[in-house]
Amino acid sequence: MSSFPLSDTDLLTVQPDLPDFEWLNGPAEWIINKGSMVIASTPKTDFFRSPRGAEPKDNAPFLFYPLFGDFSVRTHLTVDLKAFGDAGGLTIRLSPERWAKLCIERSPAGEINIVSVVTDGYSDDANNELLSSGEAFLRITRRGSLIGFHHSLDGKTWRFARNFHFEVPEEKPLLAGIHVQSPYGDGCSAVFNE
Repeated sequence: MSSFPLSDTDLLTVQPDLPDFEWLNGPAEWIINKGSMVIASTPKTDFFRSPRGAEPKDNAPFLFYPLFGDFSVRTHLTVDLKAFGDAGGLTIRLSPERWAKLCIERSPAGEINIVSVVTDGYSDDANNELLSSGEAFLRITRRGSLIGFHHSLDGKTWRFARNFHFEVPEEKPLLAGIHVQSPYGDGCSAVFNE
């Protein structure tokens, strides 16, 4: 993880337990360091179901917790974006065909964007605001069948990114968590706080 070098004294020699959290697609590396979680993806990882019909990608590292009912989850994210598509973010997931993510991502033009993707069979990908760096707060809120995506530069003033209808059967949990991806690059590292 050369993007976020840590001294030997910062690293935990044994990975701590994460009770009630689970990995879908474990990462190349992860550590908890002074209250922050650092995750490194392997190359060619993503969550994306192309509307063009290309082979779906469902292999990005995703650390999740199952939630029922209304909730709001947020994180402060710093992500090292080297290649197009490199990203870190918050994800909600009902199944491989139904999920959504809010990311900080490098665009094809090399810019850093807030990006949202809503997938219901196919992925609807939308670039939002440009950022000056790969750092921001991200928040996903669920109220019944309505999902809201927001981002903030200071954790106080929240800017709207997207809202959408997302029906979840009452008996099923919505998996909510953090993910890192590198669909075209050699891997991506991200630091999650809060």
